[in-house]
Amino acid sequence: MSFVNELFERLRKSTTASDVREALASLSNIQDSVERAKAARETANLINVFAKELMERGQYKNAAYQFYSGFQVIHKFNPDPEVEKQWLKSSANALAHASQEHISWDDIVGGAACMAISSLLKIQTGDWNVNEHLDTFIKSHDFSAHQAATACLYIPYDLATAVKSEKPDPTLMQRASNYTETYLLNTKPAAMFIDGIKAALELARAKLMDSVKFPNIRAAYTFDHDIIFGEQFNFNVKLENHGEGIAINATATIAIPSTVQILSGSSSISIDFLNANSSETVEFKLMCPSGEGKEELLVKIPITIVYEDILNNKNSLSLGSANIPVRSEKQAEKLYTQLNEVRNILNKKIQALEAFSAPEIISVTSSFTQMLTKMTQNSEKSIDDGKFLVSKDLIEQLEQMHSFIDPFAAFLQSYDSSSQKRLETALNLNESTKKLLETMKKVHEQLN
Repeated sequence: MSFVNELFERLRKSTTASDVREALASLSNIQDSVERAKAARETANLINVFAKELMERGQYKNAAYQFYSGFQVIHKFNPDPEVEKQWLKSSANALAHASQEHISWDDIVGGAACMAISSLLKIQTGDWNVNEHLDTFIKSHDFSAHQAATACLYIPYDLATAVKSEKPDPTLMQRASNYTETYLLNTKPAAMFIDGIKAALELARAKLMDSVKFPNIRAAYTFDHDIIFGEQFNFNVKLENHGEGIAINATATIAIPSTVQILSGSSSISIDFLNANSSETVEFKLMCPSGEGKEELLVKIPITIVYEDILNNKNSLSLGSANIPVRSEKQAEKLYTQLNEVRNILNKKIQALEAFSAPEIISVTSSFTQMLTKMTQNSEKSIDDGKFLVSKDLIEQLEQMHSFIDPFAAFLQSYDSSSQKRLETALNLNESTKKLLETMKKVHEQLN
């Protein structure tokens, strides 16, 4: 049943029934937005008058229904957050009165439900301090033998406490949510306010999510670089929390393959609390006995972690894999030998380039020399870091410089010779120009 039909049924016997019925029926059919908003305001005014009359008659629960219906009219047809809050506050006030009415009928569960809904509506308007709203009501009655009533009343208590920005409590948030599903939504008079209750809970969850901090778990790996079959090597896993929240009951699994022997270290790590900006490191000593007939074997070690966040959500993450190459022979020594041979040859050829004297040539040869030096340094660093493929490519590029330097040097020599000739010609021209100027000066003096 839509809120329009529901409201019509509620107002059917009132003196304003015909006016309200006509207004509500026509709202959805009005195409012009200005006219539709005006009609919605007029409808809300009629509802407001009727709800206040019900309050004066002591019919608080019915009045609460009307105020909440007025909120829905405004929310759907003429949205205005501040006006909507006033309707919700009026509905909350009416329900607070209705709770006492239920208690007088010896309906303690109904009274608790009315008070709980009243508090939820207050929370929905942004009033998170609802404890005083409930305290007087609770102290006035004995709820010890009424589990459902107690559960209903805990909902707003827990919500208001859970979303306090200075110290959010997600456990209370979850308990409030569970109580709502178990009791409140199945307890009269909650049925008329299900949308409002759910909206209040969603707002509470959103506010909680803004204030709760979550972990961000990553893994960093370190291992020996030049590993050969049958040789022991070190492998370390560092679990890091880069987030702002804590990871609880974390279990990390390091899935070391069967081709690798674990000499020391555990393939499962349990951490009770991994705080923000903290880390845990696990060290292994491993060995790959055989390459299974291969010159090189890439050992993949995937890592996963399971943990809980502050909201008690279980998270399962893959933290990637460490890829460790294991070879049949040492690579670093071989590459260093190859690099030194190339470097000695290049150094000799560079000396020939440094013999040129023209300034523009010196600039070119200096840049070229710096480039070769940088490539050599990068190759050395790649070997040190275990990046053997990178280093191998750099050494191959340095070897290719052999075929380039000799023709390059010949070109520079030719350029240097022609440059020297142009310089001598320019000097001779300069001397001739000076003599010509002196002769012209003398002729000018004689003429005067």
